[in-house]
This record gives sequence, C-alpha cells and structure tokens, in this order.
Amino acid sequence: MFCPRPWTLSAATIRRVSYAEERLELIARLRSEQPGRTLSDALRLDGRALRFHLGTSLADLRVPVHVDAALHETLQVAVRDLFFLLTVRHRTLLREAEHDRLILLDGFDPRAARPASYTAPASVKSEHVRRAFLEAPELHPALDSGLIASWLSSGRPGRVLAGALNSVLRRAQEESALHEPPEKTAYLTLLSLRSISREALSTVRDLPVSGPFGRALQGAVAAGLLIVTRLSASGARITDAATAAAAGALPWLGGVRSLWGCGFAGFGVPFAEQPGRLDQLVTKLLAGATAEQAAREAHAELNSSKDGARKAARQVALFKLRGELLQLLRLAENGRAPVFNADSFTLAQLFGAPGVLERVVATPALRKDLHARAKAAARIASNDQARGLLESVARAGKEWKDEDPGAYVSTDLVVKSWSTAVATLAVDCAIERGLDQAESQLVHRTGGENEGGIETEHEAGKLYMFSLDQPILLGRTHSTQMGHLFCDMKDFTKRTAFLKETVVADFLSREFYGPILTAAARHAHGAAHLADKGGIYLNNLLGDAVSFSGDIVALLELSEEIRRALGSYARRLDSESTRESVTKTVASIEEKFRARQEQLTTYVTYAIEAQRRGTLDPHSGEEPTYRLRALANAQQELDDERENEIALASGEKLEAGIFVSYGAAPEVATFEDHIFGPIKVSIAEKINESARGTARNGGVRARVDALLTAERARRGNPSLICPLHVAVSQPLSMAVPADVELAVRRSVAGGDLEGAETILGSTVRDFVARLASEESFEDHGDIYNGGAAVSEEALKAWIDSRSGDYMFLRRELQVSELHPALRDEFVFPMQTLRLVMSVSTSAQSLQELFVFVGRALFKGFEKQGGLGIYELISHDSRFFQLLAEHHVKAFVRDNDEQPATGEWHPIDLGGRA
Repeated sequence: MFCPRPWTLSAATIRRVSYAEERLELIARLRSEQPGRTLSDALRLDGRALRFHLGTSLADLRVPVHVDAALHETLQVAVRDLFFLLTVRHRTLLREAEHDRLILLDGFDPRAARPASYTAPASVKSEHVRRAFLEAPELHPALDSGLIASWLSSGRPGRVLAGALNSVLRRAQEESALHEPPEKTAYLTLLSLRSISREALSTVRDLPVSGPFGRALQGAVAAGLLIVTRLSASGARITDAATAAAAGALPWLGGVRSLWGCGFAGFGVPFAEQPGRLDQLVTKLLAGATAEQAAREAHAELNSSKDGARKAARQVALFKLRGELLQLLRLAENGRAPVFNADSFTLAQLFGAPGVLERVVATPALRKDLHARAKAAARIASNDQARGLLESVARAGKEWKDEDPGAYVSTDLVVKSWSTAVATLAVDCAIERGLDQAESQLVHRTGGENEGGIETEHEAGKLYMFSLDQPILLGRTHSTQMGHLFCDMKDFTKRTAFLKETVVADFLSREFYGPILTAAARHAHGAAHLADKGGIYLNNLLGDAVSFSGDIVALLELSEEIRRALGSYARRLDSESTRESVTKTVASIEEKFRARQEQLTTYVTYAIEAQRRGTLDPHSGEEPTYRLRALANAQQELDDERENEIALASGEKLEAGIFVSYGAAPEVATFEDHIFGPIKVSIAEKINESARGTARNGGVRARVDALLTAERARRGNPSLICPLHVAVSQPLSMAVPADVELAVRRSVAGGDLEGAETILGSTVRDFVARLASEESFEDHGDIYNGGAAVSEEALKAWIDSRSGDYMFLRRELQVSELHPALRDEFVFPMQTLRLVMSVSTSAQSLQELFVFVGRALFKGFEKQGGLGIYELISHDSRFFQLLAEHHVKAFVRDNDEQPATGEWHPIDLGGRA
C-alpha cells in the first residue's frame, strides 16, 4: 500500500504533457481573477459585458447564437480525414473486411499519409506550431508528427479546419477589442462550438472500425481535434482564463465517459477505467477545494483499494515505458540512438500501435525478447541518454510482472503520477461542469424561430453567427418602423351571451372577419415579415379583434375600408328594418315592455316620495335608498332585455374601434408544437399600444352623451349630434384606501349608513383638495374609441409618406368660428378644434381630415403627458363634407407656402402649417 506523505503536484517525476500543466494552472487563474466566486460563477456569461443578449434579467440571460453549416461540414470532413489517416498508419491492426469497406468510402486515400515522424517538420518556424507537432504523440500514442503534418498540409481537411477556427477566433478577438468594456467574444465562440465538438466523434462511430482498436482511434481523433483547437487559439493570441478553459479535451472526446480505454494521455496517465471517487473530487473542486487537495484524496483512495492500486501502478508503468520509447524514437530520428525491433513489431509500432505495447508486456516470451533486444541496443549506443533509455526499457522487459507491474516503477512515482493525473482529470471535469452551465445560457438558433430566418436576425444585430466569412455580430440597426392597426368590435361578450357561439361565429365570419380580410388582401403585397417593407401583414385574429402591421399609408386606407364595410352592413340593417314584418315585430316588442316600464316608473315615484318624507317605501317596506338602488338595477336589466330582443328582430349595427400606432416592427416568433402544430406570435410595443387605443371607457362616453343631452335641451334641437366618435377625458374617480373601505363596509353591513358617510367624509375632502391643487387638463385621460384613431407618431409618419402627394394644413379653430352650417348640426366636446388636413394640390379638395381629441394616459406614458390621439374623420361624415365645403378653400387661400414636412408640434399647431 502507498503511505501518504507531504508533496506538491509539481513533484511528479514523469514529465506531464503541456495540456495537463495548463489545466492545473487554469483553475488557479480562474479563482485568482475572480476571488470569492465559485468556479461555475466565474465561467458564466455576464450580460453587462455582452453586445447583445436576451432575458429579462441577468439570472435569465440567454444569448442567441448560430454555428454556420459550413463549419459543421468542415469539421466532419476533417474528422473523417484524420480517421482515414490513422487507419492507414495502423493498417496492420485492421481486419481485412474493415479495410475493404474503408477503401470504398469517399475521401479515403491510402497514399495520403506521410512517413511516421516524432519531431516537428523542419519547415515549421512558429514555436507554437512546432509545439503542436511534438505534443501530438504525447497526447495520444496513435498520433505522430508525420501523420499530423499530413492532416495539416496545404489543402488537406485538417488545414482547412485549423484555418476556419483560427479565422473565427481572430475575428472574435478583433470584434472584442471594439467593445468597451471588451467582450469575451472568443469565449462565446468556443462555447458555441462545443455543440459541434460533441458531434465530432459521431462521424467516426459510423465508420467500419469497431472494438478496442476503433475506440483507440476515436481517442486519437479527439486528440487531433484538441491540437487544432489549441493551435488556433494560440494563433489568435487568446490569453484570458475563461476562453482557455473552453478549449478543453473532454467535449472532443464526447464526454468523460468516452475517456476510459481510448488511449488519450493528456492528463498525464491514460485511464483504462474511471478512477475511484472521481465524482466526489469534482464536487469538492466545484465547492472550492484545490487541485492539491484533490490529489491528496486520490492518494488516499490508492491506500483504500488494493485492486485500484495495482491497476494504477500498471497504468503508470505503461505510461513511463511508452514515454521512454517516444524519446528513443526522437533520438533515433536524429541519428543519436540505434533502432531496434521487438519480435515482429517496429519501435514505432511498439510505441504507437493501439494495444501492441500492452500485448508485449503481458506476454512472457515477448517481454523476454524485448529485454534482450533493448539490452543489445544499449551495448552499441554511443549516446548516454539513448543508452540510459534502452537500459530502462530492458529492465522493464526483465522486471515486469503481471501481478505487480509496479516492480518496474517506484512506489513514489506511482503515487505522484497517478494522484496528479486523477487531480488533473477532476479539475478538467469541474471546469467542464462550469462550462456546461455557461453553455446553457446560449440559445442555438436554427432559423425557424423568427420569420426571415437566420440571415434576417443576423443582419438586425440580434444573433451571434459563427461562420467562415461574416462578422460574428453586426451592429444593431435601427428597427424598421411601421404602422400597427388594431380593430376591436364593441359588445362582443354581450352578443355571444345573447346569441350564443354558433350564431356569433357565423356572424363574425360574414360581417367582420370576411370584409376586413378582403379589404386587407388588396394591400398584402409584402413578403413574410415585410422583408420588402411593403404591404401589410396579419399579426393575429382574436375573438373580437384583428391586428395588422405594415405600411402606414396602406393601414390608413384599410381603416377607411373597414369603416366602409361596417357602414354597408348598417345600411343593410336600416333597409331591412323598414320592412313591414320587421316593423310589426319591433312594435310588438315595444308594447310588451311598455307595461313593465310604466310599473317601474311608478315604483320609482313611490320610493322618491318616501325618501322625501323620511318614511319606508310603501310598496316594499324597505329603506328608500336601498329601494331606489334595486329599482335602478331592475331598470338596467329591463333596458338590456329590450335592446337584445329588438336587436334579435331587426339586427344590431356593428361598432368597432380602430387605432393605428407607429413604431418598431414586430418580432415574429415561430415554433412547432407536437400537439398544436406551427404557432406564430407577433410581439411589439406598438401592437400593445394600438390595442389599448381601441378601449371604450364608459365614463368618457357618458360625459360626451351628457354634454350632448344638455346642449340639445339648451338649444331646443334634439337632432344635434357629436360628429366625433373618439373622445379622451378623465372621469372623476376617487380611490378609497383599503382600511377606509373595510370600515365603510362594516358600517353598511351593520345598517349604520350615517357612520359610513362620516368615515368617507375625510377621504372625500382630501380628494377634493387634491383635485383643486392639481393642474387640470380637459383633454387628458382615458379613451373611448368608437371610430378610427391614430397616434401622433402614426400621423407624422403618414404625412412624411404622402408629402409628395398632398399639401398639409394645420389649423386651430374655435368652435364659435365654424360656419353656421356646422354649428347648427354639431356639438363638440372641446372649445377649440385642432385640425390636420391633407389637400389635393391640383384640385384643392380635402382628402383626409384628422381632429386632435386629447392625450390618452396609457400606462407608461404618464410622464410624457400621455399619447397624442387624432381621430380620422370618415369621408362619408357630414362634418367632413361641410368642413370641405365651407372652410378648406379659405384655409388653402390663406396658407403660406411651407415644406410639406417639418418639425412636428402635435399640440401647439400655431394656427398655420
């Protein structure tokens, strides 16, 4: 057994390959650069240092990436080529059937491999390239420098892969330097390439070589890919620890489970099987343990398992012996050592052919032959280093024992080498787990997530693309600006409850969706997601609404066509309602409800009289206030029932609110669900704004109706109308604190109405005082939209689009200054009309008329004073016609010539355009 003793990782006597040394150094660097953070946190992406990312918070960080298909193909071709070169190099180990099948495969060339070599080619000048050639056989004995030179020679797939990786990493470094603070673009690149690194060995698993030999060749391919990755990273001058961490071996191996028995020696000793307690060591490293602590625990594990210690000693002995053979090969290549064979195997086969050295040391006759040949070569060696190596190999042949291969190596060497290798492997596994978490922050795009695909997302600066010839992330372009129309039908819920689903669905198809989509089809000449920036695009059909995005001019034309279609339905209803059968039916319904109405009126009279006298209601015996409230509810129910029956008999006119906003184009997310099939969702801030712009606040409408009723009575003209169908105002509403509300409800429940009024008194006084102190704006507040409205942004965009077609006039006009023909017909909810008109330059006729109705205080717009709203007046409106007849010519005549567009002042119109 191996007794524990004080030591450090650097004390191992077998020279470690540089990969192992770098991984041990790396974990220390990661912790020193970000003290106090766990390894996983140190490797996570930081959204604050990224040029673009998704996610609502740092905890929800998502980075959209795409690895170009050309890189996938480059990797696959390089993997196949390296595998073919390996089978050519180790032809003697192939079965004939395997070789015959390989010959038939595309890319297999038995003449492609250069002669075996274990030193760097003389033509190599760069130190890091030279080091890569020397490192190849150290990482995996099946590789040699000559084979790597074949793979990386000009025009060969390995050279193409190395050039592609180097090009992408250099581009990443260049783009990183342009960002402040510098973005870890190279780290992001290597994280993204992990997705294809795991696919690398799936290419060779389908090739006709299997068993232990096939597994060893897969390990050699992974080692070759690691060499290319490290070579490319070194050429791109990558220095930061996180990026270096992402250039690891395990992804190329297909994960740690593929490491056992594959011959990869990058951790210092090849592992035939998983070492004991590896998972626990990884967990402790992630929790903050050091590599030295992990090595001490691996040492302790050797003491706890006799079988494990014997296997570890065998692996260390094999690694030591193979290392001596490699040094002899290099000396022999330079003419400083004699060449010897072992039985039927050359020195190169003894070192690198998978399974050969293991077979030799496991066979007594072959060991004896190895001892004799190495001893004979040592006697004729003229170089002291070569002689010492040959004598050591001869000693291995003589002293090796199957039951105790440690007889060839010292206990201290086994302890140091094995414990260090296990600690290095645990470190790499811990780093991989941290990288896995960082990689989970990436979202690999396929092109089907958004309309327009990969290219559209990349061009918009919303996707990191890793390709052979394109920038990784383009600068964010200003979002395409377009209009957004939302049309919402009034009383959909009431109609459905009254007429039921089947009837309403048929009605909507014929009179709402059908006409709207027919009208929209005339403008839908734009490509998917409006790639040509023309036409309009259907976002969604809802139960009682429809949403479009696209060209602002087309959307305003569509809004007029929608109103025309709805008006056509109303006119059909009017014509049908004049038929004798309908008239009789409506008359009978009115008669049916007349008696009930008279009865309710009588009850209300009794309750009012009782309230005046201070007595109980004579009919119900209730307190008069309660009675009046109940009668008001009964009156509302009666009115609703009457309206429903009349509507069922004569039809009910469609009233819809239309709102057009303007802003960034929608993001159209598409995805496939295995149950629900293809799904598309359009997301845009201005789509939400247009939907809110179709709201119908009852209090706003009631205020306009009350104003109209009062004006009819004052002027004695019941035919007066308000020509505007969109209104903005702020009905008074008083918020009651929760504790006050609770106290009021308790008082009312106990019958103490006076107490309830007293409790509310202080709240009312505070409300009135606050109202008196605040600045009041009559045209600020909620919206009632029963017509067609546009935001001030949409109006400005429309004017800009039509600037070459029309003359635009902006006027402020007092209602009292209107022509008598307008004042005699209309009542307006404002004293000053703010008008925007488009006028034909040639005919000097009114083309479009917009009236400012106020600033809607949608959520999010309060600090900006709300969103300016204009109503688009229909061409069929009497207001439009009379204004055109009596005012437009005078407006044009007085107009000073000015540019068609200019600085936009939606409220302060200044009297003239």
